[in-house]
Amino acid sequence: MNLAANANAALYAAMIVYTLAMLAFTWHLAARAPKVADSKVAEVPATERESVLVGAGAPTTSERRPATPYAAGPGFEESLKSRQRGSIALMLTYLASALLVSSVLMRGLAVGRPPWGNMFEFATAAAAAVGAAYSVLAKRNNWQWLGVFIVTPILLVLGLALTVLYTEAGELMPALKSYWLGIHVTVAFLAVAFFTLGCAVGLLYLVRLRREEKPPAKPNFIESLPSAQSLERTAYSLNMVAFILWTFTLIAGAIWAKQAWGSYWQWDPKEVWTFVIWTVYAAYMHSRATAGVDHRKSMYIALVGYVSVIVNFTLVNLVSTFVGMHNYSGMG
Repeated sequence: MNLAANANAALYAAMIVYTLAMLAFTWHLAARAPKVADSKVAEVPATERESVLVGAGAPTTSERRPATPYAAGPGFEESLKSRQRGSIALMLTYLASALLVSSVLMRGLAVGRPPWGNMFEFATAAAAAVGAAYSVLAKRNNWQWLGVFIVTPILLVLGLALTVLYTEAGELMPALKSYWLGIHVTVAFLAVAFFTLGCAVGLLYLVRLRREEKPPAKPNFIESLPSAQSLERTAYSLNMVAFILWTFTLIAGAIWAKQAWGSYWQWDPKEVWTFVIWTVYAAYMHSRATAGVDHRKSMYIALVGYVSVIVNFTLVNLVSTFVGMHNYSGMG
């Protein structure tokens, strides 16, 4: 039980550090209000300006690479103060994510199984996956501008896990004692991690697009973000990875259901909503790949898909109307 207690302590420590990271990312955005670096830059054609965006597509030629890896949107450059604050926030995120991953691992060692057998464990593992995925991608792509929009949902999920979903470390229900738990559920929360990143970038894309269509009198940090086109491409890439992982989740779940219940499909609410999520994101992928379809409309479909993910995790597990054979929330 000492490991379980240490896991909880690491979880609380992670929340404290994530809170500091959230404040630091907010501090970073406050200093990110763009300044026009050179009036000539603003006159560069949009096709060329795309190449200098950091965090949403690599430059096509070395000549178009920005002088600093922290380059802002077209026509702007980021201040040294903003870069320094972003680095501090990112370091705090690394530490918080490491603490959260260690909490998940200690919980697993304490119970002697994969630590995602109930809603509390799935929530903390999914939050750890989001934090780890963001940390890796942010380091590579300089996504400090995205940090506050990722760390804040992580904190909300961890708070919900501790206050509403918390379950003492214990044995698995008999139906969950299968090697498929480590496969099916692991891929599921990895998919949720990429869906979350895709949703955050997608929302920023919609805001950025609106600001490009109706430029404000006084620019703020929104104008320092990569262009709407680059943000849309990034969101699409993230959602594509998540969709592939979710497809595997759906297939693996059907195989596990066959072993556990004797049938690949039971029309259980959890199965149905898993398929609903897959269908909505499949519609998004099809819409995104169809010539002539406005990318903004496609992004709305993706956001509906993420709402379905939230419904699948919350209502389907907690509301008695939806409870079926997947009654493994640990909430009694």
